[in-house]
Amino acid sequence: MLVRHNTKLLEQAIDLQVKRSAIPTLQAEAAAHDMVARANAFRRMATGAAIAVAAVGIGVGVWLVFDRDRSVNQPEPPIAQKEPSNPNENQPKETKKPEDRIPGGETIAEEGKTDKPKSPSTEQPPLPQADPANPDTFDFVKFANRQVNYAGSTWQLESGHHFDSEKDPTWDTAWCYTRGLANTGVEVQVRLVNRPSPTSMPQAPVSSIQTLASVGLDDNSARELASRCLWLDEASFAPSDFNMDQERKDAATAAEQLFVQDGWDAMGNDLPGMPAWNVSLEQCQAQCEADRSCFALTYDKKHAACFMKDNASILVRNPDAVMAAKGAIKANLQYSSLVFAKDTVVIGAAYANVRSSYADCVVACAADQRCLGFNFDGPNKMCAMLDSVTSSSPFKGVMSSVKATRS
Repeated sequence: MLVRHNTKLLEQAIDLQVKRSAIPTLQAEAAAHDMVARANAFRRMATGAAIAVAAVGIGVGVWLVFDRDRSVNQPEPPIAQKEPSNPNENQPKETKKPEDRIPGGETIAEEGKTDKPKSPSTEQPPLPQADPANPDTFDFVKFANRQVNYAGSTWQLESGHHFDSEKDPTWDTAWCYTRGLANTGVEVQVRLVNRPSPTSMPQAPVSSIQTLASVGLDDNSARELASRCLWLDEASFAPSDFNMDQERKDAATAAEQLFVQDGWDAMGNDLPGMPAWNVSLEQCQAQCEADRSCFALTYDKKHAACFMKDNASILVRNPDAVMAAKGAIKANLQYSSLVFAKDTVVIGAAYANVRSSYADCVVACAADQRCLGFNFDGPNKMCAMLDSVTSSSPFKGVMSSVKATRS
């Protein structure tokens, strides 16, 4: 029996399989065509860029050639003529060429509007331009220094001058200062004088009374130093030329005034040549007020003797003495509680035994909290300081003292 099979479906399946196997080949061909198209486009772009660069170079060359020949007349664009509304407007009018006057009566015709042929132009030198590497300097200070000897010491005086700009003909404000080693061991800056402007009177001193005193100066000595400052405008001033505000004047007056304490003795710090004998208390005070180096005094009422001093710190009780000190050192005074005895030795434990004067022995014990009393051997000038006191007994030639606050 003959059986017929329908092979159409089989043929379609085979054809589909063949097409599927051809897909990679078609994809490879498409990728190759795409790469060729991109290469052609890049080549066309590179060729166009080269042509453009060449055209720019040719144009620059032509411009350089024609620009050097200034005699070549460039064609002017045509000017549109306006129909005159008035018949008289067509009549030629006399025109006056604009001109710039220069010294000597000569004129310069406005360029581009003259009928005469232009002469070859001469190049003008370029205007100087600001140097970006060296700009103008603003807000700066110039200093003038001087070294002087005063009151046995060497002082370095520095004068600063402030300028708003280096183009200013002179400074706007100035000042002068020095430096000194304070009694605390720290170097401090002392402002001596201010000059608010080149034409105004200077003001001195500037630093406080306490700052001046810390380096051994007062208002008078500070003004003396200020008169020796060096200025850029070569100005010079006497100590009396300086202005001082009223508050500072009042403080200066108070610093020079003596206040008196009866029954107290300022120990040590005597000026050379002391004491002055056979003077009254009033005479002693007048001498101290007239002497700028005198800051305190002790007057011995029993012997009419005046002891002027350059400083005072420790005060001890003495019914035969009168103490006076200037206001400048009043805050530094310390009232000691030591009670004194003559030809008496104090029994106790000594922690220090040094050679010194009687006044130095008193000051050392008064300033040391550990010291509760001392014995001073006058013939041998020896000072023994005690940190414990038990009793006392007579002993000729020994001056002693104990603190009234001992436990």
